[in-house]
Amino acid sequence: MNLIQVELTVVMLAMVVEVAHSHDYGDALSKSILFFEGQRSGKLPPNQRMTWRKDSALQDGFQIGVDLTGGYYDAGDNVKFNFPMAFSTTMLAWSVLEFGKTMGSEQQHALDAIRWATDYFLKATSIPGFVFAQVGDPYSDHNCWERPEDMDTDRTPYAVSKQFPGSEISAEIAAALAASSMAFRPSDPVYSAILLKRATMVFEFADKYRGSYNDSLGPWTCPFYCDFSGYEDELLWGAAWLFRATKATYYWDYVVKNIQNLENIITKNVDGVSYSGGSFAEFGWDSKHAGINVLISRIMKNSPSSDPFVPNADKFVCSLLPESPTKSVSYSPGGLLFKPGGSNLQHATALSFLLVVYSRYLKQADRVIHCGDVVVNRARLIQVTRGQVDYILGSNPLNMSYMVGYGKKFPQRIHHRGSSLPSIDKHPQHMDCKGGSSYFDSSNPNQNLLTGAVVGGPDINDLYADSRTDFVHSEPTTYINAPLVEIMGGKYKSVLVLLGFLGMMMVVRSVASSSISHDYGDALAKCILFFEGQRSGKLPPSQRMTWRKDSALHDGSDIGIDLVGGYYDAGDNIKFNLPMAFTTTVLAWSILEFGNHMGSELQHATEAVKWGTDYFLKATSVPGKVVAQVGEPYGDHNCWERPEDMDTARTSYIVNTTSPGSEVSAEIAAALAASSMVFKSIDNRYSQVLLERASQVFQFADLHRGSYNESIGPAVCPFYCDFSGFMDELIWGAAWLYKATNSKSYLKYVLENIHYLEYVPQSNDPIYVGGSFEEFGWDSKHAGINVLLSRLLMNTQNSSNTFVQYADKFVCSVLPESHSKNVYFSLGGLLFKDGGSNTQRTTAISFLLLVYSRYLISAQNRAIQCGNNVVVTPSRLAQFAKGQVDYLLGSNPMKMSYMVGYGRNFPRKIHHRGSTCPSIDKRPRQIKCHDGDVFLYSKYRNFNQLTGAIVGGPDINDRYNDTRIDFVHSEPTTYINAPFVGVLAFFKEKGR
Repeated sequence: MNLIQVELTVVMLAMVVEVAHSHDYGDALSKSILFFEGQRSGKLPPNQRMTWRKDSALQDGFQIGVDLTGGYYDAGDNVKFNFPMAFSTTMLAWSVLEFGKTMGSEQQHALDAIRWATDYFLKATSIPGFVFAQVGDPYSDHNCWERPEDMDTDRTPYAVSKQFPGSEISAEIAAALAASSMAFRPSDPVYSAILLKRATMVFEFADKYRGSYNDSLGPWTCPFYCDFSGYEDELLWGAAWLFRATKATYYWDYVVKNIQNLENIITKNVDGVSYSGGSFAEFGWDSKHAGINVLISRIMKNSPSSDPFVPNADKFVCSLLPESPTKSVSYSPGGLLFKPGGSNLQHATALSFLLVVYSRYLKQADRVIHCGDVVVNRARLIQVTRGQVDYILGSNPLNMSYMVGYGKKFPQRIHHRGSSLPSIDKHPQHMDCKGGSSYFDSSNPNQNLLTGAVVGGPDINDLYADSRTDFVHSEPTTYINAPLVEIMGGKYKSVLVLLGFLGMMMVVRSVASSSISHDYGDALAKCILFFEGQRSGKLPPSQRMTWRKDSALHDGSDIGIDLVGGYYDAGDNIKFNLPMAFTTTVLAWSILEFGNHMGSELQHATEAVKWGTDYFLKATSVPGKVVAQVGEPYGDHNCWERPEDMDTARTSYIVNTTSPGSEVSAEIAAALAASSMVFKSIDNRYSQVLLERASQVFQFADLHRGSYNESIGPAVCPFYCDFSGFMDELIWGAAWLYKATNSKSYLKYVLENIHYLEYVPQSNDPIYVGGSFEEFGWDSKHAGINVLLSRLLMNTQNSSNTFVQYADKFVCSVLPESHSKNVYFSLGGLLFKDGGSNTQRTTAISFLLLVYSRYLISAQNRAIQCGNNVVVTPSRLAQFAKGQVDYLLGSNPMKMSYMVGYGRNFPRKIHHRGSTCPSIDKRPRQIKCHDGDVFLYSKYRNFNQLTGAIVGGPDINDRYNDTRIDFVHSEPTTYINAPFVGVLAFFKEKGR
C-alpha cells in the first residue's frame, strides 16, 4: 500500500538533476513521475503514457450518488486510501514549489500527477459536512490478486462527518489542496482559487469536528493506514500550508497557539507499541512534525517568530546525521538510512527531502547547525541526501537500482497486482478474484513494467529478495516516489559520500567496548538473585529478596493437585509452564557448561533450578496429564497487584491424552532431564526421580501429539502461543534425554525426526513448522538442538554431520562480518532480531555462541567458514559475546546498565507488579486489582528493587525510555536471565 513512497522519491530526484555523477538523474526523474500514471484509478486520459493500464473503478461512489472516480491506488493493491494519497499530493506539490523550475519538461508531467489527485479530492469533499476517506473494502481487496480493470470486490465509500469525525484525513486533504493551489497559481489561477477555497472549508471542518478516523472508521482504516500519531500534527500541517498559501494571520496564529500540543501529546500504546505525535524526528504519511518545522522555518526565515520551529528543525537534522551525537536512526552497512517499521525507503526519501529543503533555508539564513560539538553546514545536508539517492539508484552493495526500469539491474517481481498480471491487451478475458494467483506465485518477472516505481527496498543488511511475497520490501508506494521527484530536480553540486563504513563501526564499537572493565562476578550473583524475586509459593527461610512474601498458596486446588511453587514468568503473576520449563532447561545447561566457574554462586544457581523442578514434579504427578499453566491471564493482566494479594482466578490448565500439548510436555521433559544431570553428583536420588519423570513425560508428549495452541487456546495465545510447532520441542527433549541417559534410542529418535525441522511449511500440519536453524528461545529450539548435538556427537562424528553444519550456519547468521547474517545491529552494537522483547535473543544467542566455542576448541580449534573469506575462530565467538554482555552491563551509547541494581545507571521503573507496588512490610493491607494503578502510572521509581532483572532493553536506535508503560522494553523475564547466567559465568572465570 504505498503511493507516498514514490512521491517522496520524485521529490528527491528533482533536487540533484544537474549534479555531476554517473547517475542520470534526469532519466530517473522522468521515470519517477511516470510511475504515477501506473497508479491512476478512473477514466484514463488520451495522453496516458503507461498504456498497459486501462480504465478502472468507473462506478466508484455511484451507489451513494457521488462521483468518486479518479485518484490513485496507493501501492500494489486496488484500494484508494485517501490519507496517504493526500500526503503524496502534498509532497508532489511541495516538490514543484521548491524545484519546479529545474524540472524542465517534466514539470508539466508533475503538475498532471498533482491534478489527477486534486480533481479527485474536490469530488471527495464536494458534500458539506462529509469528507470521503477511502474507497474500497480493503479486506476483500487484499484477499484477491486481480487487475484494477477487473475488480469485482466491494467498492464501498467510507466517509467521516460531524458525528463521526476524521480530523487527520480532512486536514491532510486541506494541506494537499492548499499546497497544490500554489503549484497551479502561475499556470491556472482559476483552478488554483478553487483548490484554495476548498482547502479552507475542509480545514475548518477538520478543526471544528475533532476526532480520529481510527475511531470513526475503525477496522476499515486500521491496520492499513491507522493514524498512530494523533490528528494534531495534521491540523498544524494543514494550517501551516494554508498560511503559506494565504498569508492570513489566522493560520499563523493557529500554528503558534497549537504547536505546543505536539510537544505535550499523550503517548498512546497500540498492540504493545508506543506512539506519539510529538517527535521532531518523524515525517511521513502518518506523522508530520519534522515537516511542519522545516516548512515554517522556510516561510519565516530568520524572523523572531521562527522559534520553536528552527530549533526543532535543527534537532531533526541532528537526529539523522551519522556523525551527530543525538542521531536516532540506523544505517545499513552500505549507507542506507533506516527507521523501524514497514517499507523503509519511504523514510529514506521523505527525510532526505526535508534535509534538502532545509539546506535552502540555511543558505538564505547564512547559518550552520550545531549538533553538540559537530558543526553541520548546508553542503553536508546535500551530501547526505546525495548518498541516499545514489544508493536507491544503484550505488549500493548489490549494485541494484530500487527504481523499476532505471539501470540494468532492478526489481523484476514487485508486489503489485496490475504489474504482475497480463494486461487487457494481452489477456482480454476477465480475471476474477483468485484468477491471478498463479501469477502471484510465479517465479517469472512481472508481465508489465511499472516504470519509475520505487520498492520498499533492502533490509538493514543491504539484502533484497526479489519476491512478490515479501511485500514489505518489494511493494512500491506513491509516498516513496513523491519526495524523490524533488530531490532529483534541484541544481546542487556535491561529492558522493561513502557511508558504508558504518557497518564495520558496529564491529569496532563492540570490540572496543570490551576493554571497559565490568565485574562479571557481581553481575552473575545479581542475575541469579533475580529468580528469587520471581518465586511463587511458600518462600524458604533462606529467601534473600525479603520484600517478596508467600503467594499463590492454593494453586491447583481447583483440580485437586498441589501446584504451589514455580516461577512467575515476567512482570505479571501467571505461571506459564512453557517459558518456565525453557528457563529451567537453560539454567541447568548453564550449570552443566559453566558451573565450575560460578564459585559460591553455584549453590544459588542450583537452588534456582530446583525451585523449577520441584514444581514440575507436581505439574506432572498425574499420569496422562501435564499442567501447562496456572492463572487466568486476561484477569491477571487487567489488574496491577502484588502476587501476595492476588484475587484473580487461579485456573489450572491441563493437557492430556485427548487434548494434547506436545511442546509444553516435551519442554518440561527437557528441563527435568537437564536438571537431573545437575543434581547427579550432589543428590543422586533426586536426580533419578527427575530423570525417570522426564522419560515418562517425554513418552506422553510423543505418544499424544498435538499443540497446546489448540487444546487450551486463548489461555496461552497470544501470550505464549507456540508459533514454531511442537516437533522442535520433541527433538529437543529427546536430545536432552540422550545426554542424560546415553541411550541410543533417544539419539535414534533425534536422527529419525530431525528432517522435520528442515521442511518449509506446506500445510496446516504443525509437524512441518519450525525449521529455522537461526532461532533459539522459549518457542523455537532449532539452533539449540544443533549446538547441543554438535557437543554430544563430537567424538563420534566429524564436522560434516548435519548438526555441525547447521550450527555453523547459525554462527554465520549472527556475526556482523558474515555475508549471510540475518540479524540487525544498533549503531551501538547490540544484536537485534524482529519481534518482542529483544534482550531475550541477545542473551540466548550469546550463550549458544559460547557453548559452541567450547565445541570448536575441543575439535582442535576448528574454525568456521562463513563465505567471502570470512573465517571465524572460537575466540571470535567469545569476543562477540563479550561485546553483547558489556553492552547490556553499560558499555553502550546511553551508558546504562540494563540489569537492575548493576552499575550506577539502570532502569528504575520496570514493568513488574511486585517491584512497583509497596511491599507487605511497608503496606500490609491488601492492594486490590486496580488499587495498584496509581503505582503503575506513577512517575516515581519502583518501590522495590528487583535486583538482577534484565529488561527488554533499548530500541534499535540505542534509546531506552524508562517507563512501566513501555513493557516491550521495560519488562524483565526469566528467560532473558537464564542464558545470561551461563554467559556471565563464562566471563567471570579469571575476570575475562
